[in-house]
Amino acid sequence: MGHESEPRLGMGDGPMMVELLYLTRDEILVLTDRVQNTDSGTDEKPVRPYDLLLKLGSAYLEAVTLDGVRGPDVPVAVTEAEAWILRSKVMSSDKTATDPLFGVKLLRKIYEVLERYNAGLNLKLAQDAREEEDAQTIIEALARWREAEDARTDPNDT
Repeated sequence: MGHESEPRLGMGDGPMMVELLYLTRDEILVLTDRVQNTDSGTDEKPVRPYDLLLKLGSAYLEAVTLDGVRGPDVPVAVTEAEAWILRSKVMSSDKTATDPLFGVKLLRKIYEVLERYNAGLNLKLAQDAREEEDAQTIIEALARWREAEDARTDPNDT
């Protein structure tokens, strides 16, 4: 685990940035079952589903053997839009017979790829928001939030 990935130039209609997503056999099986020919992404981040399916299919052929032997993780080069599609196909609650944290682990891998794509993104805090620096200030901030939420709720609405 802990594979490092460097952006690489992709192939196709022109240069495109890709990141490597290292997938286990079980992850490849799930994703190839869930990605559909009709998955086209969004207007903002369109996806060519057949390209993604070919990448997953190539990984499938490499990782899934008829003798059941598990090989090493298989690197799959994905664009940011493809990573968002893959993210939409996985839930934290996904489990396998041998791994109750299957979905959590796969989502973490996908989010690591998405984080690398968006490393330079400047996310702004909401007005009057601040970052909490330690556990005690987080607990105090949650208490303030709960008090504010309680103040908004009319006790006669129950």
